[in-house]
Amino acid sequence: MKSYLILISSILLFSNCKQEIKKSENFSPLLDYQYLIKTNNDFKIPTETYKIRYKSDGLEITGYLTKPKDLQKYPTIIYNRGGNRDFGTFTPKSLIYQQYLASNGFIVLSSQLRGNMHSEGEDEYGGKDLNDILKLIEINKSLKYSNQNIGVYGISRGGLNAYQISRLTDEIKAIAVVGAPTDPRLDFDTRPEMYEKVLKELVGDTINFKKEYDYRSPIKWVNEINEPTLILHGADDWRVKPINAELMIEEMKRLNKEFDYQIVENGNHGLSTHTTIRNEKVINWFKKYLK
Repeated sequence: MKSYLILISSILLFSNCKQEIKKSENFSPLLDYQYLIKTNNDFKIPTETYKIRYKSDGLEITGYLTKPKDLQKYPTIIYNRGGNRDFGTFTPKSLIYQQYLASNGFIVLSSQLRGNMHSEGEDEYGGKDLNDILKLIEINKSLKYSNQNIGVYGISRGGLNAYQISRLTDEIKAIAVVGAPTDPRLDFDTRPEMYEKVLKELVGDTINFKKEYDYRSPIKWVNEINEPTLILHGADDWRVKPINAELMIEEMKRLNKEFDYQIVENGNHGLSTHTTIRNEKVINWFKKYLK
């Protein structure tokens, strides 16, 4: 009983100190509700983060909106999460990173996507869940403090989704990806569990659902990616092998696409080992094309 009381007290303390929530008037008519999450950071531009709920295909989806506190108009980064289902959903640590991006002069919109503890529906790993990201573009249109220039950014599965969104809309101006798969089948030999426990369950087998895998393989349709693209990948990435980025770079060159890239030596998946390189390149990329 004593341990149980200590656990409950710790949860309440964390909630009061880090996640005190305040109801506020919605920024957009497309939001079912929004709550201001009280957080502390010392970034050069003060930011504020809101937990939001919105409908996508009739499903209730949870997301976040982070913006500078002042009243200027800023461009928007749609930040796509990695992982699948409950794995990789946004956490308080993830929100700090979104606040960091916002502190560099951006509005940041993100979605937990469908099919996890936060949102209704089923995760399709780059299927109908893309509508949850496209809905953020619609929400952004109604934000009076947005200058309506949108970039899409993602790490891992989020990078794959960024490529897919580029293919589905002409309403974005640039994309940036980190550790993104460009054909999930490239990694089956080194990560068979990714196929058996994730993709086979969410997409189907590669024989009967080949078209679904092609749909999730940007390397198959590079010609349809028309926005300036930044490709970053860690040379030591074991989750998504560097060959994914290397093949995309070769094809981008062949098609004379507007893009930049770096394969970071000793870099891991997501480049959490080289955050300075990752963050500077991503921020400078979006400043170049969105400001």
